[in-house]
Amino acid sequence: MLVGAPEDSPYPDEYFGSKITKFSGWAGKARRFWHEKRAERVALMLKGIRQPRVYDIGCGDGEFLLACQRKGFDVFGFEPVQQPRDQATHRLGSKIDEEMFQDGDSEEYDVISAWQVVEHVGAPKALLTEARKRLKPGGLLAVSTVNLEAIQARLFGKFWLHLDPPRHVWVGERQAVEGVVEKCGFEIVARVWNHLEFGPVGYVDSVINLFDTRRDRLLHCLKTGFEGYSNKLLWLVAAGLTPLGVIGSAAEAAIGKPATFELYAK
Repeated sequence: MLVGAPEDSPYPDEYFGSKITKFSGWAGKARRFWHEKRAERVALMLKGIRQPRVYDIGCGDGEFLLACQRKGFDVFGFEPVQQPRDQATHRLGSKIDEEMFQDGDSEEYDVISAWQVVEHVGAPKALLTEARKRLKPGGLLAVSTVNLEAIQARLFGKFWLHLDPPRHVWVGERQAVEGVVEKCGFEIVARVWNHLEFGPVGYVDSVINLFDTRRDRLLHCLKTGFEGYSNKLLWLVAAGLTPLGVIGSAAEAAIGKPATFELYAK
């Protein structure tokens, strides 16, 4: 299990942004907005449950858990890497697990989430099966991941941002992902295409990847800032391409093939 980020790790410290948060500036504000929307959606699905318990697998810097905490949830999470775990602990004021469900077999939760996590896991079926064991009867599983049948995935191939090698080790088409979720004993109750969250940056950074010597430079700059002449020039290029990225993301979502998607299952 990954517990740190050594020099040869596919997860260097810069992957997790600053010591406080993964994304800064307007990108951080946009990310906070999307997590607030997820927390609202989950709260509606759990309507009638007083002070629900949520466990976020791979919680990163804790942004989603903070949104849930503001809505009166009891929040718990797991993050194997030290830097984002420290970010989450600082943000939430509570301890984050170093190992998944480390507090014992008796704990159960009303909702277990895994946002953009399963693609990083070599055995997602085992992860989802363990999550099912920890849910209360009628509990909610909430996951998001990337979609190999997205139009942008087909257009850009190995240059597609959301392939993210070598960190993404399990990437499939949406129906294949849904099949794994169902085989783990879940019934899918809702699907959501948040195409504006990851779609436009997928298009823009993939175009840049066609010409740039450093892969996924735009995503890196959104985390650490646009320092230096070349990165400032990159910002101008990205700004010019973004309207096309928005249009492309809306179009692929309209035909059910978004770059990323969310599943809610019970």
